[in-house]
Parts: sequence; C-alpha cells; structure tokens
Amino acid sequence: MIVSFFRLPSGEGGFCVDKRCIFAFFNMKKSLQQLPEFWWAVLLYFLAVEILMVAASPSMAIRPDIIVTRLVFGAVFILLYVLRKGLQYRNFILISTIAVYALLTLLYKETGTLNSMFFSKLDPHLAHIDQLIFGFQPSVVFSEKFQSMPFSELMFFGYFFYYLMPLVIMLLLYRYNLRELKSFGFMLISSFLLYYFIFILLPAEGPQFYFPFPENTVQAQGFFGWAIKRIQHNGEAPTAAFPSSHVGISIMVLIWLWMNKRNWVKYFLPFTLILIFSTVYLKAHYFIDVVAGIFSAPVVFFINFTFLNFIRKQYGHQHQGS
Repeated sequence: MIVSFFRLPSGEGGFCVDKRCIFAFFNMKKSLQQLPEFWWAVLLYFLAVEILMVAASPSMAIRPDIIVTRLVFGAVFILLYVLRKGLQYRNFILISTIAVYALLTLLYKETGTLNSMFFSKLDPHLAHIDQLIFGFQPSVVFSEKFQSMPFSELMFFGYFFYYLMPLVIMLLLYRYNLRELKSFGFMLISSFLLYYFIFILLPAEGPQFYFPFPENTVQAQGFFGWAIKRIQHNGEAPTAAFPSSHVGISIMVLIWLWMNKRNWVKYFLPFTLILIFSTVYLKAHYFIDVVAGIFSAPVVFFINFTFLNFIRKQYGHQHQGS
C-alpha cells in the first residue's frame, strides 16, 4: 500500500514508500537499540585507526592481519545479532560483553604493529625519568629486593586480578542490574579502546622489553606466576606501556563502582592497590607509567561517560530487564 509520494523541490521525480518498508525500518531501529552501546565505540575506534593508517602508510590498512581482525569483529557482531532473538536479553548482553572483552586481545596486539607509524619508542625517556626520580630503576630493583615466594605470588596475583576484576563485576551486575551491566560494559570496552588509540600515538614497550636479560624478567615461583607467564607468552606485545592501562582501567572501574555500586568499592580497592604495585614489580611498566595511568583514568572516564550519554540521548537505547 502506497502511503506517500515525495517530490523534490526541483520538480524531479520522487519515490514511493511502502508501509511494510516503514515497519521494517522501525523494526531495524528497535533491533539496533537493543544492541550493547559499546559497538558504537568499536566502530569509532576502527574508523579513527583507519584514518591514522591511511595518513601514515596506506598499505598498512590492507595488511592481511589488519583485515582479518576487522573481519573477526564483523563476524562476531553478525553472529550476536542473529542469535539475539534466541536468547534472553540479559543473557544476550552478558555474552556480547564478554565476547568483545575477549576480542580486545586482538586489538591490543595490533597496537604493537601500529605504534611505529608516527613516533619512535619513548622507553629511553621514560626510563630516564624514573632514574631522575629515584636514582635507580624501580622496575629492576623492586623485584630484586623482594624475591620471597609469598611476596612474588602476591604480586603475580595482583597482576592476574586485572583480567579477573571486570569478569567478576560483569557477573555480579548480570545478577543484580541489567542497565548497569550495559553501562559498565560500555565504559570498560570503550576505555580499553581509548587507551589502545593512545598507545598507537605514544609508543612504549615497557621494562620487560626495553631492558636486557635478566633485568627484564621476574621468575615465576607459584601458580599465579605460572598463569601470568602463560598469558604474557601468548598475548603480550612490545606496546602499551605509557600510560599504564592496567592502572588506568582499574581506577576507571573504581570510579564507576563509586558512582553506581559504592558499597562494592571496599572489596575491590585492596586488590587494585596490589595490582598497581605489581605492574612495576613484574616490569610491565615504569613508575612514570603508573603515575600517568592514575591521572589519565578520570579523563578517560569522563570522555567515555560523555560519549555513552550522547549515544543514549541520540539513539534511545533500550534497557530491558529480562
């Protein structure tokens, strides 16, 4: 059934709009509103990185590994979009958030390739700043002075908590509050993406890659040491040192908890403090990286919180409760 006919001001011919097309449009819009908001952050990140690659080296944008990463994200998006009707909305949001959180590993390792596009590594300058502040290298001396197995395992556990904390919070929010799960998922994923973008522009490897052996390593002495060594072996790359996203993301999470689940902060704060010390102990970061992570966290939080509110205002994302 024809419901309207539009004619351009110039008098050119118009087109017919079928009622079924209108219904299809609004059904598609409703479906998009039900998707987690972090997909907008993923899309914006890809666009921004593509612009950087084209500006620096157009051939970089068509590298097979770069293309494959985008195809993986696209395939996961399509798969989740197709599966959404067969899942409870609460389950759909949790699965989507965990899936994309896991896929961030691909983008993290990608920064190790892209961070050489514009500037040389900052490590000599970062190590020099640490030397000026302390008169020695904290990332080297810390683990040398505290080598006992219990202390070493405590540090490795603190570092491991970086990967565990978001999952614990997601599962808790899944049980208690779906709207807050969506909000947390967006803040978490978009904050990672913003730090990754910074890492491309501010390349730094960190002590574990910059210093020679044996100053660049800490021996594993227990389960958590073994677990972190396996994670580093499979997923680590010479990138992402400045500012420390370990510190920045963890503090961003605490800020989010303070605003939304204030009574939870006391449970996560002690582990976050251990995590901060562990980044230097395990030689993942210089001391100055930690400082930069602390001060960048509120800025990253504000940017992403503003972006989230903009998305919800413009696109009216739905917050179903089942």
